[in-house]
Amino acid sequence: FDVVMEGQGSRVIGVISLLPGEGKSTVAANLAGLLAANGARTLLIDGDLRNPGLSRSLGMETEQGLMEAVVSGQTWQSVGKVDRQTKLAIIPAVLRGQFSHTSELLSSAGMRRFIDNAKETFEYIVVDLPPLGPVVDAKAFAPLVDGFVLVTEWGRTPRAMVRSMLESEPYVANKIIGAVLNKVDLKRLAKYGSLGGSEKFFDRYSTYYLEKSEARTKQAA
Repeated sequence: FDVVMEGQGSRVIGVISLLPGEGKSTVAANLAGLLAANGARTLLIDGDLRNPGLSRSLGMETEQGLMEAVVSGQTWQSVGKVDRQTKLAIIPAVLRGQFSHTSELLSSAGMRRFIDNAKETFEYIVVDLPPLGPVVDAKAFAPLVDGFVLVTEWGRTPRAMVRSMLESEPYVANKIIGAVLNKVDLKRLAKYGSLGGSEKFFDRYSTYYLEKSEARTKQAA
């Protein structure tokens, strides 16, 4: 991120996918957790106001979230939760029935003020956004984003769909700084690689790091 977005101060990273269920919320949480673990002041925002899966997966039950803070003109401190161990700050989202104006909220002046205020504290702001296919929320939030990370599920999301999205949404496509091929079956992936290609050895790398992790656990015990 630092290389791609060189020269910028606080960085707003939107995590998107084309379809529901591709794992973008997990990627967003892991990315934010990794940044925080490396010592960066990091804020994770559940920006999926229609289906706040990130908040549910983190077990965050609350009456106040991103929408309430933006509508009432509050800052991130009013609704943010900080993990004591990792120091990662999290803004949950609360599902409010069939609220149909989520794209307007994400592109509002109030949202810009909310993000600008958060930038005064955090080096990275990771926002889990709704899938691009069903709704326009991610596109509406794009002006506030410095870079998008596109999550796509291996073996499920058609290449033609990804290509079509990139061509039809240039404003989003031009801000994509990386892609995550998620849920890869490493053993099956080897069949698609060329002779001697690195794909044939990915499962051996994963086994190597798993063995190292287990060894460290035994030593600690």
